[in-house]
Amino acid sequence: NDFKVLLNGVRGHDNYSCVHSLRVAIFLSMFGHTMGLENDDLLVLSCGGLLHDVGKMSIPYEVLNKPGRLNDAEFTVMRKHVTNTVRYIDACATLPKGIGIIAAQHHEKLDGTGYPNGLKGRDINELARMAAIVDVFSALTDRRCYKEPMVPEQALRIMRESIAGHIDQSMLRLFVDLLLSCAEAGAAG
Repeated sequence: NDFKVLLNGVRGHDNYSCVHSLRVAIFLSMFGHTMGLENDDLLVLSCGGLLHDVGKMSIPYEVLNKPGRLNDAEFTVMRKHVTNTVRYIDACATLPKGIGIIAAQHHEKLDGTGYPNGLKGRDINELARMAAIVDVFSALTDRRCYKEPMVPEQALRIMRESIAGHIDQSMLRLFVDLLLSCAEAGAAG
C-alpha cells in the first residue's frame, strides 16, 4: 500500500517521472538478474528503481519540465528530490532499508562530485551504483519536452567517455552486455 501511495503521488504530479521510474525498475530487475543477485537483493533493487525519484513530487512541475538548462537556484531545488525521496521512503515502515539507500545514493558519483553527500568509489552502495548507471542511461535515451532521445549507442558512448569517472565502468560493461543480449534476442524473434 505504501508503494501504491508513493507511485500514485509521483504519477499525479509528473507522469514522466513515473514512466522513467518504471523503466529504471525494469532495467534494474534485468541487470540484477544478469549480475546473479539473490532474490532479496533483486526485490530491493527493483523497488529502489520504482521509488528512486518519488521525491520529485515535491519539486515544482515547471522545474521538472523546464525547456533548457536549469539555473543554479533551480538546480538546487531539483537536487532536493533525493532528500525528499529518502524522507518519503523512511516514513514507510514496510519498505526495506536498501530501497532508501538506493534512493539516497543514485546521484552520487565515483569521483566524489555527486550529491547529496559527495560519496566516492566503494563508499557508494553496489545497488546504488547499478541504479546510477540505469538512471543515466534512461535519462539520456528518454524523450523529454526539452530534448529528443539519444540512440542507445550514443548514450553508452557518453557514459563510457564523457562521464566515465562518475559511474562504475566494470558494471557498465555488464549492463552493455545485457543490452546486447536483449537486442540479439529481439532480432532473433
